Amino acid sequence: MSHKEYEDNVLSLAKDWCSDVNSETFTSLLQELIFHLSGKHKDEVFRLFQKQLQKLRQGCSYDSLDEADEFSIAEEVKNKIASSHGEREANRFSGIYRHLRGCTLLTNLRNTLAFMQRSAAQESADDANSSFDSQNLSLRNITIRSSSQASRTPFASALQRHPDMFDTVSSLPSNFASNTLSDAYHSSRAISYAHDLPQGTIAHLNGCPVVMPVPPPSRNPYKMSVSETVLIQELIYCFQGIGGKILIEDPVSQGFKIDPKVDLRPSVRQQVLRLAEVGWLHNQVRQFCDATRPAGLVNQSLVAALHDELTEYYRLIAVLQSRLQKQSEAVVDSPLAEEQLPSLTLSQLAVCVRSPTLRLQLLLSLAEACRGRRGGALASCVHSFLQHGDPNLRRSVRTLLAAVCRPMYVMLSRWILDGELEDPYNEFFIAANPDVKGDRLWHDKYYVQEALVPSFISLAQARKILATGKSINFLREVCQDHTPIKGREALRLALESTNVEALFVEDQDGELQAMLEQAYRETSRRVLDVLNTQYKFMDHLQALRRYLLLGQGDFIRHLMELLEPELAKPASQLYPHCLSGILDSAVRSTNAQYEDEDILQRLDVRLLEMSKGDTGWDVFTLDYHVVGPIGTVFAMNMSSYLMLFNALWRAKRMEFVLSLAVKRQLTAAKQMRCLPGMKPLLQRLHLLISEMVHFVHQVQYYTLFEVLECSWEAFNKEVQQAEGLDDVIRAHDAFLATVRAGAFLDEGTQSLAAQLRSVYDLMLQLQGLEEQLHNRASVELEARKEYEKLVEKSGTNISMEERESTRVNEFTNKYLPHMRTQLSVLAKSYQDLVKKFLLMLTSQPELTLQLLSFRLDFNEHYRRSDSRLNAPLTYQHRRLSELGGKHLSPTCVK
Repeated sequence: MSHKEYEDNVLSLAKDWCSDVNSETFTSLLQELIFHLSGKHKDEVFRLFQKQLQKLRQGCSYDSLDEADEFSIAEEVKNKIASSHGEREANRFSGIYRHLRGCTLLTNLRNTLAFMQRSAAQESADDANSSFDSQNLSLRNITIRSSSQASRTPFASALQRHPDMFDTVSSLPSNFASNTLSDAYHSSRAISYAHDLPQGTIAHLNGCPVVMPVPPPSRNPYKMSVSETVLIQELIYCFQGIGGKILIEDPVSQGFKIDPKVDLRPSVRQQVLRLAEVGWLHNQVRQFCDATRPAGLVNQSLVAALHDELTEYYRLIAVLQSRLQKQSEAVVDSPLAEEQLPSLTLSQLAVCVRSPTLRLQLLLSLAEACRGRRGGALASCVHSFLQHGDPNLRRSVRTLLAAVCRPMYVMLSRWILDGELEDPYNEFFIAANPDVKGDRLWHDKYYVQEALVPSFISLAQARKILATGKSINFLREVCQDHTPIKGREALRLALESTNVEALFVEDQDGELQAMLEQAYRETSRRVLDVLNTQYKFMDHLQALRRYLLLGQGDFIRHLMELLEPELAKPASQLYPHCLSGILDSAVRSTNAQYEDEDILQRLDVRLLEMSKGDTGWDVFTLDYHVVGPIGTVFAMNMSSYLMLFNALWRAKRMEFVLSLAVKRQLTAAKQMRCLPGMKPLLQRLHLLISEMVHFVHQVQYYTLFEVLECSWEAFNKEVQQAEGLDDVIRAHDAFLATVRAGAFLDEGTQSLAAQLRSVYDLMLQLQGLEEQLHNRASVELEARKEYEKLVEKSGTNISMEERESTRVNEFTNKYLPHMRTQLSVLAKSYQDLVKKFLLMLTSQPELTLQLLSFRLDFNEHYRRSDSRLNAPLTYQHRRLSELGGKHLSPTCVK
């Protein structure tokens, strides 16, 4: 800096000083300061001083000083020193400036610097040749005497001889003079401390050396230039979410923007903004952690893990701040060492924060993806980020996932060990309905929330985990069995020693998976053992097969014979206690009496809902009470058992009805052959009954053997091989579904069931017709026998012969033809229904139903009378049937 610039800067201090200091002290200090700064004769100093004061008085605008920042002003002064005296002197000025900034006695250093800058600029514009000789003045020659010595300098007396100078100074604005000259005084004292220090250094008042780096020259006089070190410091603050004077926090985008007053090269500006993204990422992650009110243990674990990640990030920021501080101290202590020590630049800073930036980006993406999720869904979301190519980021996600899964792991351990759900926030993928009790515990109380099943746990594994804890509760609450599960203590120790990361490892044969599988097998085996030994599950299953599925033939036949008189009554005239008595009689009269007492007590009769016109056959059914643990398997399917019983009972009734008709026909064929016209009618009736018997036998054989027995054999094998109660229930449901389909009781065979019911109705009509004919023929036969006896005893007469002739004529010529007509109509209706039933069977996709159609018409009796049944089952039709597609009707097959 030139002598002229120093002179102008010192003269500018007068404006802020005069209002706060004593005039004598002021004049002494000012004299001493100007004299040592200028090195001129005191008259020349007075002239220059008066000239500067006159310029100030003429209207220099000091309000414009607020437009510039203190850093910007200091940078411009430093740039001028660097251009005039080189970087070395500029560094020394930086040290002095940093020293003055740390001085607590200075109140307005910015105004002082601004006035020095403005005065130098004005003086340079007025007289470019009047500057001091820069060769005779340097910072090494600056010494300031103490204030006690300054009061006795010749300048004080000279100032007293020119009181107008003091008046001029006093006329300046007080708000400017009161602070600026006071700062100048303390600045002069601070400068005097630097006189004896080593060259290029300046000590901070607190003992901390600092440095003021050299910024590039400003290209815009209305904008301030900042050094790279200042930018780095601002960026370090920005990385922590703290706005500064250069990087200002934007409340809208929650990011950071550069102050418009700062002058930066486009490349530097772009680099700074790119680095400022780290601060925005940090703010977003921290905002997620602070704004989120975790409503769950898993969410709390995620927030805690994110806080740990931010803590690691803060450690890196602390390292960068320490490095920048050490760099500044090293430069202040020895300016020459700046070239030797590695400096922290923007490029190096970008390299340092590259990895944290990627991690923050990952954390922010993960946080946004997890927003609004809970429990297993949140764990699945975090697990999806594990598929990353960067091993460092993958390790970070793995750490987060381990923290998130820890509460779930604790819940899982308690569930498979004790069957307890410690899930206050409903985060676990297994939930419970506390209102469900008793037999419904297994089916309805506990269930899997599929939306909360983590992606690293398959649905099959989740169901096994559900069954493990459910089995423990089933044994404890339903079976009243409190015996500890085998291997429970070893399992507890293994779970405590296993790392939580084993929960989401990709190895499906890992240690944790093996432990879960073992726990499932042990608890499931215990449940099956208790059901089979204590509650005789297989015995009750066999009882259902024998009584509700008509497996006990002698019992069913005898029961039907005993019930036939009662069930022939209207349904409204039946009483359950009467039917129960008949059931007990049937049990005592057959092999059912040897059953276990518990089974017989569960067997009972039941009347279904009645409709108008129903008879006992329509509402009667057998029932089996399945209370207790066995109800877990059977209770849900008792309606299916009742449906099957009704279907099988109806077929068994047709067989019973037709067998009675056959017996009567055998008797009638011998007794009533003497009646004219009866033989052809009985022969036609016999053929029709035989045709119906064949139909009923084939349908029963198909239902009872091909469907029921084969399905029962497969079901029995599955029960023996079942690993758990769920397997038994699943096999039982499949068995009943197969039997329902074979008995035409499912949705796909409803039309067949309706057609079969129509065929059965014609059989019942034939029963009524045959009974009527048999009764009428028996009456006619008895009447003829009475007439013969009467003739043998007393002879005959015309009136008796007329009556006999009229009766015989009515029976032979009216009744028998009428019965023959009814029988023909019935036979024709029956054959039409059977043909339609056969056509429906041939168009079914099930091969067994097609074979049933073949057996029903094994002699091609119906096929000869209906051309539609003559169409062969071609390859195309068979292929469509096997594929289960839309099948061609037999009339369309050629």
